[in-house]
Amino acid sequence: MGPGRLAASGTLHRVNGAMLWHVRRVPRVAGVLAWTVAALAAHAVLPLELSRLGGRAERRGRTRPLARSAGLLTIAAGGALMLWALAAHYEAAPQGWTLESRPTRLLRTPPYRMEYLLRKGPYGMIRNPIYAGEAVVWLGWALFYGRPAVWTGLAIVCAGLATIVPWEERLLLERFGDDYRAYLAEVPRWVPRIDPGPARQRGITRT
Repeated sequence: MGPGRLAASGTLHRVNGAMLWHVRRVPRVAGVLAWTVAALAAHAVLPLELSRLGGRAERRGRTRPLARSAGLLTIAAGGALMLWALAAHYEAAPQGWTLESRPTRLLRTPPYRMEYLLRKGPYGMIRNPIYAGEAVVWLGWALFYGRPAVWTGLAIVCAGLATIVPWEERLLLERFGDDYRAYLAEVPRWVPRIDPGPARQRGITRT
C-alpha cells in the first residue's frame, strides 16, 4: 500500500472516529426527551398495567379516596424530586452526555461516561435524588391503586435500587477518588440531614 493510500486510510479512520464521537454524544434536549419517555414508561405506564391485574371492579373497590389523594401527592413529590435532579444534570452538561463506546464493559461500567460529580441542588442533600424520586413515585402509585401487584412492583424497584446504588458508588469512587470519598462522608445516601453541611455549596467536580 502506497503513501497516498495510507494517508487516505488515516483520514478515513479520523473521519469515522469523529462521526462515531458525534453519535455517542447525546445532545441535552435529546437526552431529556429519551429520559422522559423512559421514565413515563417505567414509572407511570408500568404501574398502570400492574394495577389492571385482577380486574377493574376489584381494584376500584379496594381503593379509598383518601388513599388515592395521598397517592397523588406522593407521586407529585417524587416526580418533582426527579425533575429537580434532572435539571441539575442539564445545567452541568451544556454539551450533552457521552455514551460509553465499549459494549463489552457494560457489566462493569454504566452505558454513560462519568464526566462530572454533582454536589449541588438535590445532590447537596442526598446522593441519589433520581432513584429516591423513583421509589417515592412507585409508593404513590401503590397508594393510589391499592393493588398487590403494584406494591410488589414497588418492592422490586427498591430491591433493584439497593443493588444498583452500591455498584455505582464503587465506580464513582474509582473515578473521582478523594472528592467522592468526601462527598460520601458529607451527604447521606437516601434521607437528608437537618444540617446538610458544606456539600451543597461545592457545585460540580469534573474529570
